[in-house]
Amino acid sequence: MALDTTVGGASSDSYDTLAAYQAYGSDMGWTLAADAANEANLRRAAQVIDRQYAFKGYRASSTQALQWPRDINDLIEGYAVSSTTIPQAIIYAQFEMAYLIQNGADPFATIAGVVASTRSKAGPVETETTYQGGKGRASYVAISGLLAPYLTQGRGQRPMVRG
Repeated sequence: MALDTTVGGASSDSYDTLAAYQAYGSDMGWTLAADAANEANLRRAAQVIDRQYAFKGYRASSTQALQWPRDINDLIEGYAVSSTTIPQAIIYAQFEMAYLIQNGADPFATIAGVVASTRSKAGPVETETTYQGGKGRASYVAISGLLAPYLTQGRGQRPMVRG
């Protein structure tokens, strides 16, 4: 099934086209999967972007399927963000995530905390692993870096500006 990349569409499932993803992948030197797998990875990547990140502003329409386009009152890196287009960084973040998914990343998986200690005993057999901290989610630096200017500061927080 073909991707729906209508900007602000009620049934959109990707921020950009398969052809754009393939061109980006070629520029990055990636070996991509077959078209059907690439489309599935792009859909999943758009879901990750929309579900795991809190963006500034509000969706441009109450009927749009994806989080972008958005109405944002703040300037992003000194520039206004159009409420009728998708910023290139959002599209690139989707492409990067789709490629990570192709290579085995499961961005919706819950991971255990860091291993604090491991104990083994030879007879009778016994193994014990202690984890530090709780469960969490994997962090994807390439994605977070692209999205950083568009993310909220958190509830009740504002960026500090000196001077």
